[in-house]
Amino acid sequence: MRLRALDGLRGVAAVIVLLHHSLLVVPSLAAPYFGEPVGGGAGVLVYTPLHVIWAGTEAVYLFFVLSGLVLALSANSRSFHWSSYFPSRIVRLYLPVIGAVILGAVVIALTPAAQPDDSLWVRRRPGDYDLPGLVTDALLVAGTSGRITPLWSLQWEVLFSLLLPLYIYAARRIHAGVQIATYLALSTLGAYAGVFSLKFLPMFGIGVALATAWDGLSDRISKLRPRTAAVAWTLALLVAVLMVTADWTTRSFLPSGPGRLLMLPVILVGVCVIIVAAAHAPLVTRLLSSRPFAFLGLISFSLYLVHEPIVVAIERLIPTPAFVVFVAVPVCVAVAAGFWYVIERPSHRLARRMKARTDEKLRLAV
Repeated sequence: MRLRALDGLRGVAAVIVLLHHSLLVVPSLAAPYFGEPVGGGAGVLVYTPLHVIWAGTEAVYLFFVLSGLVLALSANSRSFHWSSYFPSRIVRLYLPVIGAVILGAVVIALTPAAQPDDSLWVRRRPGDYDLPGLVTDALLVAGTSGRITPLWSLQWEVLFSLLLPLYIYAARRIHAGVQIATYLALSTLGAYAGVFSLKFLPMFGIGVALATAWDGLSDRISKLRPRTAAVAWTLALLVAVLMVTADWTTRSFLPSGPGRLLMLPVILVGVCVIIVAAAHAPLVTRLLSSRPFAFLGLISFSLYLVHEPIVVAIERLIPTPAFVVFVAVPVCVAVAAGFWYVIERPSHRLARRMKARTDEKLRLAV
């Protein structure tokens, strides 16, 4: 089962991550991420719902939930076989990652060192890519080196992919609402305890739980009258944006500490609303299924993997940090398109051949 609108949504999320890193080269926009408050125009972009256009962390959460949903829907199809899933999934993930690590190492080697007046985010980027870092990033499961920061999420993507049978087992025996509530609680507990596996792996489970309720949810939504549905979707998306940006919009009046952890389940529920709207709200679905968004969805994984070293390199060439985003976005999209053609598309083809070969052997054995 494939929902084109969800591919488009994945493309939007990848662009948001690109915008996130492109704007972090601006010192005043990077400062809040390191605990330094800002005001003025920067404050508007940071502390209002406008933050949604560059909410990189929240976009990664959306990737996690969306991955859980899509893989679970695939696992529930009649053509799915675990014996072919594992090798094909590993190939689809690891070959592009290895290609991105090699490309990133080259770009980092050619990028001049950061300067004292650069943003704190730029200054904290590692200036070299040694062999241990290359090996760590290529393997993923033991963590990442920090040279290409988007790779941190791939560690959890790989682990979730390997643990998918356990998620599916639980999903078939526990009510979807109970699953979602449990995963929200576990993720919040993981954030409080500083246990990253407990924080991030339940986010995938939320997507798996959504998949178990997907058909029933779709049936109920289809029964809404068009005028009622239009109003409901408009309000739902407005509320979802407020929820997704809640961690930033509440900072002026909600003190730091354990209470702020309550923003995490709020964000994740907002992410779920956006995913459901993307697949069911007619106008949103048509928009995300259009050619431009379909293209972004096609290259979304490549764009996510390759963009950060390129953004930092462009920052070294442009004297005004605020202008970096206008150059970085088209350049990164172009490089990602080339990366998809040269690296990601062949890896997908190899994965499909492996799956078809394994499925054929299984069919003959039966």
